[in-house]
Amino acid sequence: MNKTLVLNPIGRSTVKSFDLSVRLKEFRGKKIGFIDNMKPNAGPFLERVGELFSSRFNDIEITKFRKSLTTNMPIAAEVEGKVDAVVNAWGD
Repeated sequence: MNKTLVLNPIGRSTVKSFDLSVRLKEFRGKKIGFIDNMKPNAGPFLERVGELFSSRFNDIEITKFRKSLTTNMPIAAEVEGKVDAVVNAWGD
């Protein structure tokens, strides 16, 4: 009698859970980081968001960061401790 070996092709993955960052109650006097992901419309998107932030909150400080397309290094280490909040562009 022949035996048949049945394999299950479904992989197992581990999902890490984490808490969301604390949200700012207001932007006045805060440092806001803008992360440009180098996609075609990310720059114009961040420029416009920056204009809106600056017109509404005249005492904020905006710092721009740019992700590199050639590295897998997280940008979080570059941003951490330098800003109070981040706007991350996903423009295509």
